[in-house]
Amino acid sequence: MFFKLYSDSFNQISKGYAKGLFVVGLLLIGFGTLVWLFKEVLALIAAAIFVIVGAGCCFNAVRIFFGTWKSGKSENDDRSDNVRIHIEHNEKL
Repeated sequence: MFFKLYSDSFNQISKGYAKGLFVVGLLLIGFGTLVWLFKEVLALIAAAIFVIVGAGCCFNAVRIFFGTWKSGKSENDDRSDNVRIHIEHNEKL
C-alpha cells in the first residue's frame, strides 16, 4: 500500500533536485577521470596559471611600491605642496 505524504509540487521539486544532483555527480566523475588520465597536461596548465597570476601579483606590488615611494618623496616633507605657512610677528602689545 502506497501512502502519498507529500504534495505534487514537493515531488516536482525533489525530482528536479535529484536530476541536478545526478548531473553534477556525472560531471564530477568525468572531471575526475580526465584529471586521472591527463595528469601531466593538467599539471602544466595549472603551473602556467600559477606563474601568470604570480607574475601579475609581483607586477602590481612593484607598481604600488613605486607609487608610494614616488608620492612620499617631495621637497617639503613636512607639508603638502598646496599649503604655505606664513608666520607673522605682530608685537602690538
